[in-house]
Amino acid sequence: MTKQRALILRLIRESKRHLTADELYQLAKKELPGIALATVYNNLIRLAEEGEIKKITFCGHTDCYDKSIIPHIHLICDGCGAVSDHPSEGLMEEMQQRLGFPINEYELAVHYTCPKCQ
Repeated sequence: MTKQRALILRLIRESKRHLTADELYQLAKKELPGIALATVYNNLIRLAEEGEIKKITFCGHTDCYDKSIIPHIHLICDGCGAVSDHPSEGLMEEMQQRLGFPINEYELAVHYTCPKCQ
């Protein structure tokens, strides 16, 4: 693994929130001033392809990256845009039982207004 890819993966894993490519670029530049934005994007693509991280795409929001590749629910505040993870144990099994066929994976985003924005 290149030092750039290792840095990007470490930044994602250490973050307490979902970071965008631009945010990762700004953080990476502090440690590797010569890193290019294209390098960040290319490494994010590769890390997602390798199953190390998950790219999250929500309508109306900038793509961000999640350190958790285990299926879970994303809560999205429609006020401030904050994204948080919540467990979803048993959801896949329940859906498979209801549908009658296997599910490979799922993405579930629940929109709400967080307490700070209410």
